[in-house]
Amino acid sequence: MNRLTRFFRRLHNLLGLIVGAQVLLWVLSGLIFTIKPIETVRGDPLRRSAPEMMTAVPDYLAPVDDILEAAGEPVMALKLKPWLGRAVWEADMPSGKALFDAETGAALSPVTEEDARRVAEAAWAGEGTLASLTLAEPAPREAGRGAGRAMWRAEFDGKDTATFWIDPQAGDVAAVRTAWWRTFDLFWGLHIMDWTNRETISTWWMKLFAFAALMLSVAGIWLVIDRTAKGRLLK
Repeated sequence: MNRLTRFFRRLHNLLGLIVGAQVLLWVLSGLIFTIKPIETVRGDPLRRSAPEMMTAVPDYLAPVDDILEAAGEPVMALKLKPWLGRAVWEADMPSGKALFDAETGAALSPVTEEDARRVAEAAWAGEGTLASLTLAEPAPREAGRGAGRAMWRAEFDGKDTATFWIDPQAGDVAAVRTAWWRTFDLFWGLHIMDWTNRETISTWWMKLFAFAALMLSVAGIWLVIDRTAKGRLLK
């Protein structure tokens, strides 16, 4: 056995030990990702879309200037839409969205517990009932865009179970989370080797193990070529 072949054999054995566990996780997580459609993972079948278009406009609307003044910060966009059986102005601002009564101009954000309950129940399309509603301060990472600030957490229980995260400012469902989503999220973090935020696919751990897996393949190919050249591939 020449020196180069001995080197690649040792490299192959060492990398196989180090990289093997992560390669197994990559394969296992890849299998997990294919079991259910991504729409099911996101809980889309359990969520009913809120109406966005007005079917009837109130006879009187609060002056837009009053809404802009009440917002307290620059308004990038203003939209009239239905919300819980009434017309509201939705203001899009640098800090996020806010709701104002279209007729009186009164601020509706942050929404009350009762309104949050109505939003959750109106959006629920699964089989089950609202079991609890609590204000999470701050909301965890799974709350999506509301992570790190106050969010209403609506828990549904029954044949279908899910968590609806209600944005107190926008008065809508910011995220739907199910047991399957949490399983998917866990394996996604293991897959991309970002175990905390589970967002960055270019972590140094990912790069290091990807390179190590490449070298494992190169070493294996070299050993196959070496054994083939010596007529010992199948021995």
